[in-house]
Formats: sequence, structure tokens, C-alpha cells
Amino acid sequence: MTNPCVGSMTSGASPTSSITGGSGLTPPTGGTGSDAPAADKCAGWIMDEVSQRFALLFRGGKVAIDNPDEGGFRPWQSPSGGFIPADDKDFIVTCDDHLYRGPSIGVYPLFLSDNDFWVYWGCVDWDTGFDESHVHARNTQEVLRQLGVAAWVERSRSKGFHLWVFFEGAQPAVDVRHGLIAACDLVDAPTTEVNPKQVELSQRGWGNGVRLPYGHLRNPGGYNEVLAADGEPMPLAEFTTQAHATRPTTQAWEAVSALWQPPQRPLRAVQGVTPSSGRLEGLAAFIRRLGPEPSQHKPTGDRSVALWKLACAMTRQGYSRTSTLLELREADIEWGRKFANRLDCTEQLNQLLDNAYKDVHQ
Repeated sequence: MTNPCVGSMTSGASPTSSITGGSGLTPPTGGTGSDAPAADKCAGWIMDEVSQRFALLFRGGKVAIDNPDEGGFRPWQSPSGGFIPADDKDFIVTCDDHLYRGPSIGVYPLFLSDNDFWVYWGCVDWDTGFDESHVHARNTQEVLRQLGVAAWVERSRSKGFHLWVFFEGAQPAVDVRHGLIAACDLVDAPTTEVNPKQVELSQRGWGNGVRLPYGHLRNPGGYNEVLAADGEPMPLAEFTTQAHATRPTTQAWEAVSALWQPPQRPLRAVQGVTPSSGRLEGLAAFIRRLGPEPSQHKPTGDRSVALWKLACAMTRQGYSRTSTLLELREADIEWGRKFANRLDCTEQLNQLLDNAYKDVHQ
């Protein structure tokens, strides 16, 4: 039976959600008796703005439902046999149930439009223990902030953390995946769980889904809730308001995804050429421009860490050892001469590069 409070699913070729508006749906008002609007007939459970914003943030391809009898999350089929979409007005009802009554849901992020695959959000998952996962999530959140992109850290049900990024409009799945991988690489936060895991789908299946936070049966103590900067759980209304208001634009995310470099890039024939920051590309160029990052304990930044990050990035991108050493020497001079004035400068930079090479290729 169709819920009278919501509209039917819409279709179309463009990657534009049928959930529209800055704050979601606005129920009609006025009317009495049998001619009363649907909002009045469903007054006991009409969706509030929180559920609407939540649905706008987490919309995607299809809905997954938590079914322990079948081994966890599975695509949710309607009584008619079709799979429930995560991008129509009914999805607001589904999210409202997820938040306040159950069942808990997840979403498969990819959807097809104009022969391309798109997503409205990306999510990185670390599950390597509480402390390490938390550091990786916060470091990645911070580097994205420096790049002009808001990200949100959630403590997952396991001993790990999720990092979420939401977008104003649909983004190509490949760009979102590449941007998140690049951000993780910038702060050396390795993970194999970058969603979307797929950038395209076959005719069968929906790819990998992600459990949504703030489920009705969430664990106490901040599990499955987004955390504020102080580590305390954010109230649901506060999270949805802030996340909705700070979604990055397409242009902002394109700048992040442009930092991605394919793994095992072939070596560059640049030996014997004095490099400069203008010759670098991708992650290495970004780190070179950024320089040592100030912190509470080191207001001028940690030059050793910055040089090591630059060495790792250039190693990943396939620059020759000679070119990397020349770039490290030039950066060291520009960043305040950590090693340049020492008699063992060359030895120190070679040792730093050896360590970076081991970290990259271990």
C-alpha cells in the first residue's frame, strides 16, 4: 500500500534526486475532513526536517536492510518483488523508521544515469583498532578540511571508524573513490575500505553497501553516531543540519580527486634535471605547496614529517631517486634548513628516502 504522506518514485536520465529542496519536503497544509491533505491524515508519524535532511545526505542507489536471519545486510525487496530505491520520497519514510523505530538500513551508493555511475556520498572505513583507526579518521578529516571539504567521523559498531563526505549534487563514482584514496594517502592512513568500492556495476548486483549511522538500535556510548571534534556524540539534528549546510561543491571535490595518482606509476625520465615544485604533480605537488603543517606543539610545523611525506609521495608516483633527493634538498632549504646546514645532510636525506621507500613498498 502506498503511503499517502509521500509521493511515488520518479525516474529520469539526469543524476538529480527526486528528493529536492533545501530542507526536504514541505507537507501541504489546510483542508478538513476527507479532503484534508495527507500530512493531516498521517499526523502521528509525519517526517520531520531531521529525517528529510538525513535522507538527502544518504540517498543513493538501493536500500539494504539488516536481516540477521540471512547473515546481515541484504538488498531490501518490496512486496511486489522490486528492490527499494534510496532516492525517492519513500526513502524519507525509510530513513524515519531507521532513526526512530527500526529496522536499521544501509545504502548501496551507486546509481546509473546517462550511462555513467554516480554517488551522493563517499565513506572510508578503518577497522584496525580504536586508537589507530581514530587517528587515521581524524587525520583524513583534517586534510580534507584544509582542501576545503567538510568530512564527518562516525564511530562504527566494531573497533573502528567511518569517515563520511556528502555532496551538494551527484558526483561521478570514480571521482569520489579517487579523491578519498588521495586524501588517505596524504596522511598515510591506509585502508582497503573506500566506498564506493566499485565505480561501475554489472547488470546483476548493486555493489557494496554501507550501514547508515544513528540507527534506532544503535549501541550506547557513541557507536554508530557521528562524533564532534571533542569526541562526544553529535546530536542527530545538529549533525544533519551542519552536514547539509557544508556539503562541498563539485569544483571543490574535483580539486581533491585530481590529487589521485594510479598505483605503480612508471618511472619518470627526469634524472639529471633539477626539479622544482612546478614540475611535480598530484600528491607530491600538494605536499610541496603545503609544507610543514603547524600543530599545537610545533607552531612552525614538523619539517621532518613534511620531508618524509614528500619522499613517500614521490616514491609512490615513480620519481627517480636522484630527482627525489634533489627535491628533498630544495624543500629542506625552503622550509627552514632542517638538514641543509649539517655536514651529514646528504646522509640524512638518503636515510629518510630509504625509510620512505620501505614504507611504500612493504
